[in-house]
Amino acid sequence: MAKPVLSSKTRTAATLMQYAENVLTKTTENVDLFPDPIPTLSELAAGIQAYRISLTEAAFRDMRQVELKNEQMDKLKKLLYNLSLYVQTIAQGNAAIILAAGFIPSKTSRNTATRSPKPTDFRVEIPQTGLCTVNMRVKPWSPARFYRFEYRKTGIESDWIETLTGKPSILIKDLERLQEYEFRVTYLGTDPTPNYGDVIRCHVV
Repeated sequence: MAKPVLSSKTRTAATLMQYAENVLTKTTENVDLFPDPIPTLSELAAGIQAYRISLTEAAFRDMRQVELKNEQMDKLKKLLYNLSLYVQTIAQGNAAIILAAGFIPSKTSRNTATRSPKPTDFRVEIPQTGLCTVNMRVKPWSPARFYRFEYRKTGIESDWIETLTGKPSILIKDLERLQEYEFRVTYLGTDPTPNYGDVIRCHVV
């Protein structure tokens, strides 16, 4: 069953921009096939524009602008990933429909999607006391399209707060001081089904 390809098409700034623009163009042209895209096409267009601006500003090697560029890259990849899931649902393995959305279809085989393994060497660290920030990191898994880091307050049956990124580490800011949180992570590969490892609990200081 064919699925939209992402990882090999979004590795560099140039290929990511080209791929995202093609997806936006094709999905707009074939809007009858994709009537209610998630995210919306206007959200994708805004993400592309924000990334384009960040690329220009980061060209001067200012470290803050480079960091903002990386953040915009992750946001654009997340938009494409979520849209690919929508297209996958509409296409039902039809490569022609995937192409109509601007995505490249994967080659069909008996094992096109393998469930991601449980994450290993997952760590939650406080980089500096008093900042109410936590650094989450996990051992990289090369087939991963994304890493989904999640957290919530301990003892409260609330939804997990999710952050999707293409990197195996992330800094979580603006947590509540002296509160205990629980953290978890999952790799997301060709099969987007989450497979969480151990939950880690930590007090924020």
